[in-house]
Amino acid sequence: MRLLPLYLIESVAFLLIIVETYVFFVFVVPLGPLPHNLAEYTSFALLKVVLIFVLGAVWFFVLDELTNLYVGSRVGPPPRP
Repeated sequence: MRLLPLYLIESVAFLLIIVETYVFFVFVVPLGPLPHNLAEYTSFALLKVVLIFVLGAVWFFVLDELTNLYVGSRVGPPPRP
């Protein structure tokens, strides 16, 4: 039972990978036809890069918060200066 929270964190990480892969291939990749103007194409490519960065940031944020919650429950609150 001591490893159950760690198993849950790993399960959440796996589920986030599955969900974010689905979001990537359903929403980010087929955002529409490619524009033929260089400025529009560049902004379109930058939008996709930002969306990919946001997906990665969400994954790291959720896992960091879960890890902090786990460590905080095991160690206790940090000492006050």
